[in-house]
Amino acid sequence: MRLLCDEMLGRLARWLRAAGHDTRLATPGQDDRAVLWTAIAEDRLLLSRDRGFAERKAATGRLLLLESSAVPEQARELRRRLGLDWLAAPFTRCVVDNAHLRPASSAERARLPGGARRIGGPYFACPACGRLYWAGDHHARMRARLEDWAGS
Repeated sequence: MRLLCDEMLGRLARWLRAAGHDTRLATPGQDDRAVLWTAIAEDRLLLSRDRGFAERKAATGRLLLLESSAVPEQARELRRRLGLDWLAAPFTRCVVDNAHLRPASSAERARLPGGARRIGGPYFACPACGRLYWAGDHHARMRARLEDWAGS
């Protein structure tokens, strides 16, 4: 499932990416028509809380209006309404730009903070932005949240 979050759902987009879902985030300030056009052109389901989208004919079958403003409730709503799997492919995408992660090179691993190197790998890198990922304390907390949402 390919998703597009409107700009109000930036935190949700990051969590969807953390779960491994192909999720774009609308460009800040982009008008509704352009956001909807992007969803259509890229064959994505548009997630929004903006009821104005529902008034557009082009949104038919392409829009899911979320009721909640809080990410945990939005996550449960997506599980309930779409059957979204929060454990689809965790930690395989960059949470910043949606790119698929790849194993980090030795040069990239050399840039890791000392604490991350002591934890041990595996280490991953984003080919688009260069951000590095490893399974630190935050990883366990994030996984627990994804598991909670998967069981909702």
